[in-house]
Amino acid sequence: MARVSSDEQAKGYSLGVQVDSLTKYCERNSIVISKVFKEDHSAKSFDRPQFIEFMKYLKKNKGSIDLLLFTSWDRFSRNTSEAYQMINELKKLGVQAQAIEQPIDLSIPENKVMLALYLTIPEIDNDRRSIKINGGIRGARKEGRITCGAPRGYSNKRDESNKPIIVPNEQAKHITNAFELLAKGTPMPSVRRELADNGVNVSKTQIYNLFRNPMYCGLIRVPAGENEKEYFTKGIHEPIVSENLFNQVQEVLTGRRLASNKHSTVEKKDELPLRGVLVCDNCNMHITGSASRSHTGKRHFYYHCNHCKQQRYKAELANETIEKILSDFTLSNDVKNLYELMVKETLGITSSKNKDDKKVKALKEQIVIQEQRIQNLQDLFVDSKVSHFEYTNLSKKYEGMKSGLVLELSNIEQRDELLLKKLESSIKKVSNLGNIYHNSDVEAKSRLLGSIFPEKFSFDGIKCRTRKINELLRQTLNIDKGFKGTKKRQLSNKLELSCQVEATGFEPVTLCL
Repeated sequence: MARVSSDEQAKGYSLGVQVDSLTKYCERNSIVISKVFKEDHSAKSFDRPQFIEFMKYLKKNKGSIDLLLFTSWDRFSRNTSEAYQMINELKKLGVQAQAIEQPIDLSIPENKVMLALYLTIPEIDNDRRSIKINGGIRGARKEGRITCGAPRGYSNKRDESNKPIIVPNEQAKHITNAFELLAKGTPMPSVRRELADNGVNVSKTQIYNLFRNPMYCGLIRVPAGENEKEYFTKGIHEPIVSENLFNQVQEVLTGRRLASNKHSTVEKKDELPLRGVLVCDNCNMHITGSASRSHTGKRHFYYHCNHCKQQRYKAELANETIEKILSDFTLSNDVKNLYELMVKETLGITSSKNKDDKKVKALKEQIVIQEQRIQNLQDLFVDSKVSHFEYTNLSKKYEGMKSGLVLELSNIEQRDELLLKKLESSIKKVSNLGNIYHNSDVEAKSRLLGSIFPEKFSFDGIKCRTRKINELLRQTLNIDKGFKGTKKRQLSNKLELSCQVEATGFEPVTLCL
């Protein structure tokens, strides 16, 4: 199977190159090709047209296909949790998934960590790209620029700096008139017909969105960012209605005056860090939490279900259980060292004491060559074999080349040192999740739980139960045989993973010859 997304196609990850590599691999290894699938779709999920067709073909020909080949694991998927589910679904159909450029023998338990890295790094790349895109959108909106298609009454244009801007078009006056009619009390159906008569066709659903769009009065919504709430800023485009008229229309639509600076949020309480994370063990609906005051005046906090009203337990008990689970997530020194080596190998990191890789060696050799050239040039100048003009020009040239090489070498060393420090810090944190969680505020606790448990979990008064756990963390913990007080490779005796992926490895398959 060959896959590209639209942006990858532009970078040269052509389907033809992938198909050629896969075909030659099959020829070398005497593998019979049953069918070739090519797709141009994002790997964020398996809801891809060609992959769906592949699964239909596989089920139709069950028993005759035993191997799915692709060039690398990021061609297979960029979603770690879904990738593991699909690998196991393929296994049930007797098919082994394998990347020809990153082959992994999954019958060896330790190799599961390497598989987790191959699957996680592309997902991280996607997430990082998304952060950059969202940051760019947010930055543009901070400047007052629209980052989407122009609303009715405007057209997308470019300013003198070739940056995007929206300008009023021939429909603008009809939009302004519609706002004025609605503010005067004209019924919405009549306003909609007035727009249609002037060539502005808006559906019954879209008409309300049109009148609630603050862009018409010159405001741009800046989405919430890290440590910064959502807010509105003045746009650089020309408004076609005044803020006063816009607010009058909002009052007509809502039947009340808008409270401009008020918003409703659920108050976070330190005693209820699991609110919003827990679901009811009985009806699977969200669990909430509140405090009750005893006859002594002391407040006691409880988690409870407001839907079926069948579940209620002390918040302190559930909170302690979560801390116990996280405290059980520990790593032995052997696993820490193995994980560190694998990450270093995957990212191409060399330690500060072992700078002898090919890239660094080549740079150091080139620096020595430039230094020798500078020394030889000085000797020639002293012996009057080169003129002062030649000496000055050549000296600048060699010094410039040397400086560039020294800078490149320094960047590599600094990058590796930074990555090594981050890696060391991350490993320490993974081995100390219980204390980190205990000492965090309620917001940080919520983020930490979200990074470990992709889905909500339930609590039955004794144990917590969830369907998924961060796959890289789970594979790393499962390899460690140094757990104490656990049986059957459980991560914690206070945690049950329903529909858990098998931990014993994958069966090797027979190639189709």
